[in-house]
Amino acid sequence: MTNKILHIVGTRPQYIKLFPLWTAIDSDRSIIQEIYDTGQHYDKNMSEELIKEFGFQNITYGNIAGYGPEKQIPMMIENIWNKLVSFKPDYVFLYGDTNSTLAGSIACAKLEIPYGHLEAGVRTEEHVGIQEGVNRKVADHLAKHHFCVTKLDYNNVSNEGLPSERNHLVGDLMYDAFHIMSDRLGDVKDVNDRILVTIHRAENVDDDSRRGLIIETLVELSKHSEVILPLHPRLRAKASVNELALLESSQVKVIEPLKYSDVIKTLKGATGVVTDSGGLPKDAAYAGVKSVVLRDDPIWKELHHQGYIHTVDALDEMTAPSLKDYCMTMLDGAIPPYRSEMSTNKIVDIVKAYLDTK
Repeated sequence: MTNKILHIVGTRPQYIKLFPLWTAIDSDRSIIQEIYDTGQHYDKNMSEELIKEFGFQNITYGNIAGYGPEKQIPMMIENIWNKLVSFKPDYVFLYGDTNSTLAGSIACAKLEIPYGHLEAGVRTEEHVGIQEGVNRKVADHLAKHHFCVTKLDYNNVSNEGLPSERNHLVGDLMYDAFHIMSDRLGDVKDVNDRILVTIHRAENVDDDSRRGLIIETLVELSKHSEVILPLHPRLRAKASVNELALLESSQVKVIEPLKYSDVIKTLKGATGVVTDSGGLPKDAAYAGVKSVVLRDDPIWKELHHQGYIHTVDALDEMTAPSLKDYCMTMLDGAIPPYRSEMSTNKIVDIVKAYLDTK
């Protein structure tokens, strides 16, 4: 009997999490799998190279570009609904905490199609990350399976009364992705005083004051360390002419978005990361690199408690020199690579056992 699995994604980090699962399932001739990309963050430069690098096939795209979340979410629900009706999957994978995850969970639940939520049980503080927090809770409470990265995440879904038979402590798909790519790359020569920077979140990029502070800080950092800035399309679009000129005239190395293999290669030769991303600090920790995260909730509590992630609690009150000093202080010193659990085979075994009972 052949089963169909649909992966629903909408952002670059979700493709990275999908990579190990896709690779493992692709060798199973009893399963047909497809990808539906909602188009939430679609950018040709950021998506095409990643898709080619990972060898993804059978991708369908939604078109929701240019709309805010109040229009994107209902459009995504409708588009995903139509994909579910036409493809008729036996099972769906949803990843993380994006609006695509929320839309997928609602469409699947209404059509009574079982899905597994990857990174289930992650909870942010009440005063921050409210949008992602809502998305995660809805996705968790409608899911057939909760695939948790850490014991803390597992306890969260258990404490919220979700059925115990649905809760699974499996480890981190990003850990699997990191090690698959690391094995492909082999040894990478160490480079001292290199900081990898990614900035893309709306609260940092759309706010003129914050964006200006961050750019000035990067310029200051580049006087002391090599600073590499793969320029996210959102930052490119929002930055003023003067800000882009400042970056261009500084020692900051502004480049196009990196392939995943190049991210890992850069991390293996880096001494620190400055970012507002959720995924990059994980890859950095697995490479033994500390991160300064430009938000006041670390999301990944264990990495924060063990010194891999350092948050900025009052960004609006800082100056470029003080933020530069904070980054240099927090990134100073070595730290061993963080160890998680390889999760792909556990997830595949759980889903295949479930499908065998249907």
